[in-house]
Amino acid sequence: MKTTQLISDLQTAVQNIIETVEAEILPLDRAALNRKPAPEKWSILECFEHLNRYNRFYNAELERALARNAKPAPFRPGWLGNFFVQYVSPGNAKPRKTMKHLNPGGSKLGVKVLEEFLTHQRHLLELLNKAKGANLNQRIVKVEILRLLRIKTGDAFRFVVTHEQRHLQQALAAKALAEAAAHTA
Repeated sequence: MKTTQLISDLQTAVQNIIETVEAEILPLDRAALNRKPAPEKWSILECFEHLNRYNRFYNAELERALARNAKPAPFRPGWLGNFFVQYVSPGNAKPRKTMKHLNPGGSKLGVKVLEEFLTHQRHLLELLNKAKGANLNQRIVKVEILRLLRIKTGDAFRFVVTHEQRHLQQALAAKALAEAAAHTA
């Protein structure tokens, strides 16, 4: 896979995430943002708080990985990276168990969650821009859920963006249910 194409695709995906959040999620009122589709499901803000918890970890890891000066090389996805990307893919509808420290269920959340998320996205775009001159094949990014494991820098970028797409889809589904509930009330 061409590294430039991977980075371009990821930048486009992140830009689409930003635009969707700004157009579809930010205009919602606090009640809609906190309405749960079901008691065991996350609200829109809980979806984004979950992503913020991941972004706090992975953006720092990616920053650290990119600080290493390594000669760029064509990116080759790793088997472990492919596994994690497939695991969180929006197309993989199987429910996933979330580790306690990454589970925002029951949190009291406000719009600042969305502001933080957008800040993380802009930082991610900066990191992707830096990645153009890096070797994304280096297996140096720790995996948040099991920090002894390391994945390739390129795979970490793929994982982060795919994970965000999954939970954006979940948040949009929660939005649709909140809007439907508001119309029937």
